[in-house]
Amino acid sequence: MVDLVTPEKVAVRAGLPTLLDAGMRAAIEEAIADGFAEAAAHLNRSPTPETFTQRGVVPDGRGGWLLNHGPLIEVLSATAETHPVNGALTGAYTIVYRAGLDPDADRRYGSVLARFVLWSAAASPIVRRIAQEKGVRLQSAVNVEGQGVTYESSQVTAGSGVAGAPPTLADLDEWVSHTVYQAPGRGPHPIETGVAWL
Repeated sequence: MVDLVTPEKVAVRAGLPTLLDAGMRAAIEEAIADGFAEAAAHLNRSPTPETFTQRGVVPDGRGGWLLNHGPLIEVLSATAETHPVNGALTGAYTIVYRAGLDPDADRRYGSVLARFVLWSAAASPIVRRIAQEKGVRLQSAVNVEGQGVTYESSQVTAGSGVAGAPPTLADLDEWVSHTVYQAPGRGPHPIETGVAWL
């Protein structure tokens, strides 16, 4: 996953030389971080695996654990908890585990995520400013009889389906984590809602 999105890959996408000085590298790394943050906000979770520590976990009786985050990648440790006063075992455990979306294990997800972050970083105002400073032409201008137009010469509309078009956040919709909430208390009777009985 280290090579999922690198500053050099973003530089190639933005038309920059791949030999980056420290300032360019730091700016591109910031643009990459922004792309991952945008993906995380859309997915409602981290786009890459995270390590979690959960205390007070009781075995589920079938040889497993009821953990708060998923999908589970691996359990790193399970430590039996003791009572703070008498030191007796409580029957609960502190579990350290890795969970979440894994671009290394799910290659299709990894390629969609990498493509989104690459395009997002390359289109970032920070990277575009560097490209302009390095002489990369981002815009073309045409003037005829005193009237002119300036336009993006090589930009294809994002999400247009054209080969090479930039991806959109909608490309990550398959992996969005939906939050389900049900208010406590009694649900309405079907006769109160007007919904047909099944």
